[in-house]
Amino acid sequence: MKKAKEFILKFLDKEAECWTNLELADLNVFNNSVKELYEMATDDMDESLGILQREKLDEEDDPIIYKPRHLFKLTAYKNKIYGNTWVAYVSIINPRREINKSVFLEGFIISEIGNELKIIGKMIINTNRSNMTVTGWKASVYNPSDLDINKLGEFISSGYFEPSNRDNFSLQEYLKDK
Repeated sequence: MKKAKEFILKFLDKEAECWTNLELADLNVFNNSVKELYEMATDDMDESLGILQREKLDEEDDPIIYKPRHLFKLTAYKNKIYGNTWVAYVSIINPRREINKSVFLEGFIISEIGNELKIIGKMIINTNRSNMTVTGWKASVYNPSDLDINKLGEFISSGYFEPSNRDNFSLQEYLKDK
């Protein structure tokens, strides 16, 4: 669990660095940071990470320095195909509120691929568009036929903490049967 936590925190720092470099409008620095972020995920996940390399950047008058997302919870599973697998539940990009006033938005699925931890999937909260209530999860996974958010494997343990959520969709409620 410690190794997965260190990995996801490093990944979240790199993601914030990418967004900051986009604002700072240095094309080479931005594209290099995106390349480093991509190396932390499987090849199929590159575009799903939401940050794409660019051929040119617009200069911002007042660039934003991004903060890493909050990590709310890390849950470990034993998967038949991928072995040890973790789900890191995180906040929105560049959270501006304290952790206990932020809500979670995404979950990154992590596993060991070729002796390295990698992001192999991503899930995002699915909402009802008419009333914006949370209805569950939708996912983008490295190999959807092998692994999805309903087939993560045998639950092993959870770590970290869950702050109160303003959206009434609790991780505790979602994971009560796991």
